[in-house]
Amino acid sequence: MNEQEIDLASRLVRMRTTTQGNEEAALRLLADILAGAGFTCSLAGYDPRRPDRQSLIARLFPADPMPSLYFGGHIDTVPYDESTWKSHPLSGHVRDGMLYGRGSCDMKGGVAAMVCACAHMAPRLADRDIVLHIYGGEERGCLGSLNVAARPGLFGNTAAGVVAEPSGLLAQVGHKGALWMELRAKGRAAHASMPDEGDNALTKLLAAVRALCDYRPGVSHQWLGPSTFTLTTLHAGINPNSIPDQAVLTLDMRTVPGQDHAGILAEIQELAGSDAQLVMTYDGLPVWTDPSQSWCAGALARASQISGRPAAISCAKFFTDAASVRRLFPDLPLLILGPGYPESAHVIDECCPVEQIVTARRIYEAFIEDWYLPDNRNN
Repeated sequence: MNEQEIDLASRLVRMRTTTQGNEEAALRLLADILAGAGFTCSLAGYDPRRPDRQSLIARLFPADPMPSLYFGGHIDTVPYDESTWKSHPLSGHVRDGMLYGRGSCDMKGGVAAMVCACAHMAPRLADRDIVLHIYGGEERGCLGSLNVAARPGLFGNTAAGVVAEPSGLLAQVGHKGALWMELRAKGRAAHASMPDEGDNALTKLLAAVRALCDYRPGVSHQWLGPSTFTLTTLHAGINPNSIPDQAVLTLDMRTVPGQDHAGILAEIQELAGSDAQLVMTYDGLPVWTDPSQSWCAGALARASQISGRPAAISCAKFFTDAASVRRLFPDLPLLILGPGYPESAHVIDECCPVEQIVTARRIYEAFIEDWYLPDNRNN
């Protein structure tokens, strides 16, 4: 096995980039590697309160007018409770063919494979551009990629893309969109022994809850499945002997192509009634690429050839930074493909097969070769 991408993945795991951590140090490490291969690199902040919360923008030849290939992923991870792990969450140890540690699967293994593939192929591409984005803030609602997608120039002439989220090396052609919402009600506090002196925000919100419990989107997609809607958390009041003056209900909806997010919000607000206000907290579009599209079909076959996984039509269960890219490029062919099994993400003792990290790099290099050097394919 080539140890370069494994070593890099291990180094990244040892760097704390949780939602409370420092993304910038890890991104600067990756920028140094890519700059050494000829990439022009810059950091894009997405949180003015935290200058260390950044995304990395890397371009191989920004002046290239030809269509380019895009690679995307994220460096941040979910938090961890060290006391529950068998080994330290930031150990980055390789044991029995697995890389262990927070983010090994989601998705530092994929980032390492992606960066090593792009750096290795760069000297062969002359004046052609590769667009490589490594985002921060994905685990908090794709904050980094949404910030970058608001600046179209950072994507150059992107014409197709790969997001290296864990897929067990199975090339996936889409995922559902996500609408996160809060339903808020306001009232007036009072002593619970004198409820008539107050205005109960929880009572107002429960009326909306009753109306929403039976809400069903009733829309489905052949491959992505049905749209879903669920109530997730409810918070009200500050102590048990006071009338709550505020109440908040959170809602999670997963959407499929063809659904109008603005129309959905209006429909839910109407069902909730005038005593509660609906606020959207995340708006991620569904991602779908027709597997018969020429680049997608070729990439599915190429990935299957290298990984041994079937070139079947498959979709991710979770949303990714591809949703932000889709907002900018409604028709861009996008694949989700990376090392690690999705069920290993976010768990205690998270791990990723090192062989998949190596194979992912080979697949990404093949994608680059097929895009930029088709006459040299398999040479």
